[in-house]
Amino acid sequence: MAWILLGVAGFFAVYFLSDGFIEEITYGFFLAVLLLLVVVLLAGRVRGGAQRWIAFGAFNLQPSEFAKIAVTFALARYFSGKYRYGGFGLVEVLPAIGIVLVPFLLVALQPDLGSAGVFLFIFAGMAVVACVRGKVLGFFAGAGAAAIPALWFFMKDYQRQRVLTFMDPERDPLGAGYHVIQSKIAVGSGGFFGKGYLQGTQGSLRFLPEQHTDFAFAVFAEEWGFLGSLLLLVLFLLLVHRLFFLTVRSQDRFASFACGGIAVFFLTHIVINLAMVCGLFPVVGIPLPFVSYGGSSMLMNMMALGAAANLSRSRFTFQGGGGKGREIAS
Repeated sequence: MAWILLGVAGFFAVYFLSDGFIEEITYGFFLAVLLLLVVVLLAGRVRGGAQRWIAFGAFNLQPSEFAKIAVTFALARYFSGKYRYGGFGLVEVLPAIGIVLVPFLLVALQPDLGSAGVFLFIFAGMAVVACVRGKVLGFFAGAGAAAIPALWFFMKDYQRQRVLTFMDPERDPLGAGYHVIQSKIAVGSGGFFGKGYLQGTQGSLRFLPEQHTDFAFAVFAEEWGFLGSLLLLVLFLLLVHRLFFLTVRSQDRFASFACGGIAVFFLTHIVINLAMVCGLFPVVGIPLPFVSYGGSSMLMNMMALGAAANLSRSRFTFQGGGGKGREIAS
């Protein structure tokens, strides 16, 4: 409850920021988050074999969650400031890669390859929004695909087990494959209408581990069924659609790219978490926005929405209207 209240406070705090303030502090916020990521590696709290948290009294702060939004806004500011008609070439994209690469490495060293991978999805999505040339996108897609086999040699043993379990959950049904098997049972047993609030056997009887975090959707699907799950997905789609609508209609480049990045941020988390819960993606610890328990995640989700609302309120120049901001020519 405390994190929800902090999230609501964070939403309104960002929403009421003055016009242009978000863009002005973007790089400063980015550098501050990088400093927190370094502090995590030096003196962070270790849980579950990963060093990802900084303790502040009764609260544990996870800087990697803040880094996702910091990278989003840093990319938005870079792309909006360097925008050129005809799209970005390879040389112009290299500094943007640097913006992503530094937090990617710092988070991967924790180790947290799931959150580190989110940076790559955010970069890919924002590259499309910012009109990076197709040949450049193809080059990076090919390079990324070629690098995937090499990633195996840098994984820790438990990370390799997750990949192998994803390919064949039954190879270790009581060990590495237990989470996914129980999750799929929970999702499937919900039926069309679900078993009712707190009536799910997988959740209430504790068969499903991490039911408040990574696998919260499995518990939701068991209790509310296909109908409830469909309604939740529709709400998520409406949120992402609205953010992309603001991206397309805005004539202020920073606001457009920032809202596009926020849309990609939410879409990445939604798709990966749902795929993970259904056994279609390895378990990587990506939370489902506003559903999975996680204080840092909830706070940043609300602040991201506050930023989008702020930009739509004060920085937007919609097509066909007047207003402030660097306008994008028709």
